[in-house]
Amino acid sequence: MSPVRILALSLLVLLSGCSGCEREEAPKPPPVVEVDAGVVVPIGRLEGLSGDVRLERGGKVGPAVEGPLLAGDAVETGEHGSATVRFPGDRTVEVGSEGRFALGSDATGVVMKVERGIVLSRVPAGGNAGAGSKVTLNILTPFGLTRVGPDPSEVKVAVAEDSARVEVKLGAIELVSKDGKTLRAAQGDAVDLTRERAEVTPAAPRVVELAPIAVTVRAASGDAEVKSKGTGRWRKVRRDGEELAFGDGVRAKNGETVLQLKDSGSVLTLAPGAEAVLEGAGQQGTIDEARVNLLQGLLAVQLAMGRESRVVLPEMTVESGGGARLEIRRTGAGMQVAAHTGDVTLRRGEARQALRAGERATVATDGTAKVEPLEEAVVAVGPGDGTEVFHRGLSEVALTWEGEGDAVVEAAQDAAFKRPVLWGRVHRASVNVSALSRGTLYWRARKEDGTQVAAGSVHFAPESHTSALARARNVVPEGTEKTTIFYQDKPPAVTFTYGAEPQAHSYRVAVYKAGSLATPVVQRTVSEARAALEAGQLGEGSYLWSVTPLSQAGAALKGGRMNKLELVYDNSVMRLVVDSPRQGVAAAEKVRASGVAPVDARLSINGRAVPLDAKHRFDTWVPPMGMPPLLVFKMTRPGAPDVLTVRTLKPRGP
Repeated sequence: MSPVRILALSLLVLLSGCSGCEREEAPKPPPVVEVDAGVVVPIGRLEGLSGDVRLERGGKVGPAVEGPLLAGDAVETGEHGSATVRFPGDRTVEVGSEGRFALGSDATGVVMKVERGIVLSRVPAGGNAGAGSKVTLNILTPFGLTRVGPDPSEVKVAVAEDSARVEVKLGAIELVSKDGKTLRAAQGDAVDLTRERAEVTPAAPRVVELAPIAVTVRAASGDAEVKSKGTGRWRKVRRDGEELAFGDGVRAKNGETVLQLKDSGSVLTLAPGAEAVLEGAGQQGTIDEARVNLLQGLLAVQLAMGRESRVVLPEMTVESGGGARLEIRRTGAGMQVAAHTGDVTLRRGEARQALRAGERATVATDGTAKVEPLEEAVVAVGPGDGTEVFHRGLSEVALTWEGEGDAVVEAAQDAAFKRPVLWGRVHRASVNVSALSRGTLYWRARKEDGTQVAAGSVHFAPESHTSALARARNVVPEGTEKTTIFYQDKPPAVTFTYGAEPQAHSYRVAVYKAGSLATPVVQRTVSEARAALEAGQLGEGSYLWSVTPLSQAGAALKGGRMNKLELVYDNSVMRLVVDSPRQGVAAAEKVRASGVAPVDARLSINGRAVPLDAKHRFDTWVPPMGMPPLLVFKMTRPGAPDVLTVRTLKPRGP
C-alpha cells in the first residue's frame, strides 16, 4: 500500500504586534512542504462519535471507531453525525454534521485540512500542556489558513461551498488569506473569507453605561438580614422579601438568602454564614450586571440563559454569554470560582482567563489563577424517577447519565421546570447540584438540538433518628398461651403484665432461657402489676418467665407459674435500617457499618457490594470517602427506585 501524502502549506509569518485586525503584507512564503502520512505516531485521538461518522485510511473507507488518528487519515460526518478530535495538551476540535477533514503535520504543528462543515477548536485554560504538546493547530480551508496557538482559545470555523467564516470566541488567531495577506483577530472578532478577499468584523464595543435595575432580597430558608448603607445595625428581612438599596449589606443566617435581579433571570444566592455588599446592578438590552463585594463565605450565581451577564467583584469580573451556574467562594488566600454549567471568562484588568463548565479556578491575591477540573460529587444519582436520598447536611449530589459530548442541563423544584435551580451547558455526562434538605428535584439533560439524553427526579428528606419499630413496646400477658414477638431491626422493649395480688407488696419477675432454669437472664422486683424491660435486654430465642408476689418482708406469697415467650427475628423490613455508624461520629480509617435490609434488596456501601446474611443483616467495616467523610448506603430493589442513605462523619483531627 503506497503511503498517503498530504500537501500542507507551511507559512512562516512574523507578527509585527499589530493591534485590532489590521492587514499587513506577508513575507514571501517558503516552498511547499510535503507531509509524510506514513508516520505511525498518532497525531490525535477520535472520540465522542455520534450518528454517521466514517474514517478514510490508506484509501479505504469504513465506519469510524474511537481511537488514534494518524497523518493522512480523513474523517467525514453524515447528516446527523458529529465527532471530537483530542490533541495533546487537552486541545479538542469538535466536528459537526456533514463535515470532512484530513490530518497531517508540518514544521509548525498539526495541519487539519477542512473541506466542508463546521469545526470548533478549544484549548482549555490550565490544560495538560507538556513540553511536547505546545503545538500550533493550522486549520487549512479552500479560502485560507487559520493558525491557532497553544494558549487558551475557542475558535469556530465554518466552511461552505464558496466561503468560510472564522469566529474567535476566546483568545487570538493568525489568518493567512488566499491573496497572501496576514491578519490577526482577537476575542469577539469574526473573519469572512472568499477566494478573492478576507474581511474582518471587529468585536462590538463593550457597553459601559447600564441603566440601574432593582434587586430584591428574601430568605429561602433560615433568616436573611440587611444592614443599610451608613449604619451599623442589622435587621431581619421581611418575610415576603424587600428591595435592596445599592450599598446595603446582606448576610444569611441558618439558611440561604436569595438576591433576584429584576427582569433578568439571574439569581445570586448567599450560602449560610455568607455576607456581601450589593454595590450596584444594571441592564442594557440583553446585558446584565451585578456589582457585589463578597466579604465572606459562598455566593452561588445562576446567570440567565440567552443574555450576556457579568458579576463584578473587587478582585475580578466574571462574564458569560449564556446560562451558567457558578459558585464563588472567598478563602484566606483569595477567591475560588467553580463553574458547574456554562463557560465563563474571568477578567482582571486586561488579563483574561477562560473557565469552562466542570472547572474550578483558584484566584490568588496577586491575580494569578490556577484552573483544575471540578471533581464529581461523592453522592451520584442516575436517571429515573423516584430516587430517594436520606441525609442530614449533605451539600451536593452529582446528576449523571450515559454518553459523551456537550449537553444542556436543567434542574428545578417542580416537574414543569417553573422553579429552576440550575441550567446551562456542560461538557461531560454529569453535573453537581446542591442537595435539598427536603423536597423533590427534577432534572433533564438535552443535546443542543433539543434531543433528550436523560431525565429523572430525586426526593430528598432527613433520615429518621429512630424507626417506629425501635420505639414499639411489646406487651406480654401472663397465661397459658405462648406469646411470640416478631421484630425487624433490633430486639424490642418488652413489658410483662400479670394479675394483681391483694396481699402483695411487690412482685419478682424472672426470665429464663428455655432449657436453662438454673439462673435467670433477667430478674426484676417491681411494685406494680407490670414489669418493663428496655430494648435489647432480651435477644432472639425462646424464654420462660414467672412472676412471684412478695410480702412486705420479701417472702413469696405463692409460687410463680411459668409462662412462654418467644422472640423471632422477621426480616421483612420495608426500608433500609442503618444501626451504625451514627450521624456525626468521628471518622476513622475504617468504620463499622451495620444494619438490616429488606428481603429482596441489594446493598452497597461507598460503591462496594455488601453481603447480607440469611436474615438480611449486615455488619462490616468500610473506609469513609470524601470530605467531610461520608458513608453512602445504596439500596436497590427489583422494580423500585434506588434509595441512598448518607451518614456524614466528623473529620479526624490533624
